[in-house]
Amino acid sequence: MDTELPTAAAEAVLPSSSLFLPVVVSTAVAMLLGTVAYLYGPYWGVRKVPGPPTVPLLGHIPLMAKYGPDVFSVLAKRYGPIFRFHLGRQPLVIIADPELCREVGIKKFKHFPNRSIPSPIASSPLHQKGLFFTRDTRWSIMRNTILSVYQPSYLASLIPTMQSYIEAATQNLLPTSEDDVVFSNLSLQLATDVIGQAAFGVDFGLSKPQQQQQDKTIVKAKETQSEEVARTVFAPDYVSAVTYEHLLAGSATTSFTLSSALYLVAGHPEVEKKLVAEIDAFGPRDVLPTANDLQHKFPYLDQVVKESLRYYLVSPLVARETSSEVEIGGYRLPKGTWVWLAPGVLAKDPKNFPEPEKFRPERFDLNGDEEKQRHPYAFIPFGIGPRACIGQKFSIQEIKLSLIHLYRNYVFRHSPNMEKPLELEYGIVLNFKHGVKLRVTKRT
Repeated sequence: MDTELPTAAAEAVLPSSSLFLPVVVSTAVAMLLGTVAYLYGPYWGVRKVPGPPTVPLLGHIPLMAKYGPDVFSVLAKRYGPIFRFHLGRQPLVIIADPELCREVGIKKFKHFPNRSIPSPIASSPLHQKGLFFTRDTRWSIMRNTILSVYQPSYLASLIPTMQSYIEAATQNLLPTSEDDVVFSNLSLQLATDVIGQAAFGVDFGLSKPQQQQQDKTIVKAKETQSEEVARTVFAPDYVSAVTYEHLLAGSATTSFTLSSALYLVAGHPEVEKKLVAEIDAFGPRDVLPTANDLQHKFPYLDQVVKESLRYYLVSPLVARETSSEVEIGGYRLPKGTWVWLAPGVLAKDPKNFPEPEKFRPERFDLNGDEEKQRHPYAFIPFGIGPRACIGQKFSIQEIKLSLIHLYRNYVFRHSPNMEKPLELEYGIVLNFKHGVKLRVTKRT
């Protein structure tokens, strides 16, 4: 009987062990399935879209480290005009074809009404309440109101204001070939002053105290909209967000393009010669161009600005998100898919721009074969469709006025203290990491 006791005890223990084992197994299976769902769930909906193998958790970030900003051009050559790119777990469907860009941005806009919002921005109330990332009906209301700031008649009336700031910002340029001028700094100060005064009635001049005034156009819209809309769309935090975006879009991007144009023209004397000749032929230096003049009397200036935008594209990617299931390029994309257009790839594609590594403004000659044969949406520096940059005409007007004034009075050359090639800094907008340093010579 003594020998049977261990057996009986063991039998008493076995049922509890056999009950515990399924719990352990089911828990392990659930954890495994949860891990698989976490790692591969976002991928599953776009699995049929071609793309390179991914690294768990990292996605295709190692490819970015390998190829840098050229990674999307490299992948477009390998996988075609539509492919997958994973930022960690988050899959992006990259569109690198002008016709597919038109499909996403215009033809099927109702399926892509909003921008995808990366996690750092998703947690920022300021960004979410501005026009750039605002969604659906609220975006439509804000856009239609803010558009009044950019009507052609209003832009034309801003020319004297823009010119006065341009003259003030450039009057102290050193008329010597021995000192550097950091034009990325100068152009940023100029662009900030212009957008502050023109859009918000605020003078950001360093020598004057800042005066806090609300944008008159927005205030007027606030009074004419219903009380409910005014409380939500034009509440103080929304006005702050819109102001922030205007200053970002109207200063950083304009400053970058103006600096790009000066840098590129300074390195191409044959371009500078043609540009200066066109500007001089317009008339005396004290004659201020009108909006109509800027549009029709400076064709080569227009080509220079466009080629500068192409060469250093300030926004090489344009983010969108599907609001419903939609087919693009032969692939069914589920609701919530992040679809990013790649104007930076289009701008450097030899099919769109032969010899893309060369700075050649003539490629945008309206009478040239290259311009006539190019797809109309191969060049979309300000985006495409209803969500394109609403301030693009404002920016172009300021850049053209600045270049006319500068080349009426000065010529520029690269400083020997500037690194070559220029190192770029990638953020919300493109920037020159160490600035653009030029030598200035006063024209007689």
